[in-house]
Amino acid sequence: MTSKKVYFKQGDELSLIQFSKFLLPSLLGIFMFVMPVTVDGNSTIVVALVMAVLRAPIDHILPEISVSFLGFAALGAAVYLLFRPSWMLQRPVLLAFCETTPVWFLMRLLGFAVACMVFFDTGPALLRQADTGGTALNVIAPALLFTIGVACILLPLLTDFGLLEFTGTMLRRPFERLFTLPGRAAIDAASSIFAAASVGLLLTFKQYEDGRYTVREAASVATNFSIVSLPFSLVVAATARVDHLFFPWYLSVVAACIVCAAIMVRLRPLKTLPDSYYEPVGKTVNEEKDDQYTLVQWALREAVMRAAAAPKPHRLFVRGLQSAVVTLAKVMGPSLAIVTASSIIVFHSPAMEALSWPIYQLLDLVGVPEAQKVAPGVIGGFLEMLIPSLVAASVDSELMRFVLAGLSVSQLIYMSEVGVLILRSKVPLSFINLLQIFLLRTVILFPLLMLAGWLLV
Repeated sequence: MTSKKVYFKQGDELSLIQFSKFLLPSLLGIFMFVMPVTVDGNSTIVVALVMAVLRAPIDHILPEISVSFLGFAALGAAVYLLFRPSWMLQRPVLLAFCETTPVWFLMRLLGFAVACMVFFDTGPALLRQADTGGTALNVIAPALLFTIGVACILLPLLTDFGLLEFTGTMLRRPFERLFTLPGRAAIDAASSIFAAASVGLLLTFKQYEDGRYTVREAASVATNFSIVSLPFSLVVAATARVDHLFFPWYLSVVAACIVCAAIMVRLRPLKTLPDSYYEPVGKTVNEEKDDQYTLVQWALREAVMRAAAAPKPHRLFVRGLQSAVVTLAKVMGPSLAIVTASSIIVFHSPAMEALSWPIYQLLDLVGVPEAQKVAPGVIGGFLEMLIPSLVAASVDSELMRFVLAGLSVSQLIYMSEVGVLILRSKVPLSFINLLQIFLLRTVILFPLLMLAGWLLV
């Protein structure tokens, strides 16, 4: 490197301005999404602080904002299904906001109905309780608004300025050998761990739609690396009463997830998915390195070339805002409907006890402590991520609280958020696929977490 040029090899040079276009936004993206910081003794990330700052002035009117947004999403979907007017079809963003199927429209409508009942304090009392519809409107809805909204606007720092190209090239061999995945997946994993599962998912979906993941790669990343974020894991650990073991517990969870991912990508249904790219775009990434370059030189070259093609900042902002609005329209209503239904099934009906009876018999057979109490938590995570940790709170065995808290963070396929996001994405995974993956992950993770618990508790 000279004062004016960056050299990859003799005769191949780029200006420092071009190099800076890669380096500065990428460092900012790492700082925002990946770098942990401590504020008032609590571990968090910068993007979470941004969300908190943006949320504070409007926190008192978030229920009104949520109900209004859900109403517009339901109304737009109804107009699309009934009339499909030309003024809607000719506007791509508006069409993406409203376009849906009858089943997903019903889910939007149910989510809107629950929000209205809670907000106006009317309708069946069961739907309005704090642990059913109240949680949906007052906890889940604001979390989705700010996580998806802020993430969609800031994600270009990770995706459009070369960081994925650089990381993907440098980590290509380890990720290929361990997970049969490109090295770019490392950024998705880090975004999930330090930011939020939905952030990592949005990053994965964007790479798939940009022609940078195959169907198999996108599905494998989405279902194996969307670990619940580090800050929220603190909440899970506290809920399950294992926060005094937080660091060994969390390291155990990460280790179990790595082992689980290495196994899952080699099992059905993931291993049988096609290695084909998103059809409207095709393959847009070159994985082959020119032998004239060293690994670092090639990674840097790919990154700078990607950054050079990045849109202007204002275009990225508008595109991110549009993506946020469209994504929220697709997932917010269904998520609220699923959270409410899940809470009723788990906490206000005998259904979960009946569904978990085979699990109870199996756990009791192998001598798991408090098997009858633990069983609902083992499968409840498919409906909502917090259910295993909420079940753990009533369990006396510290070992089983350790395990259930680990499942809460690592099962990943909870339908109240991650499941809906995947089903509403372009990645072709069905509900049955997600159920298969959830069950396989649980079978693999449970003994790994039990082993860790025996060693640490």
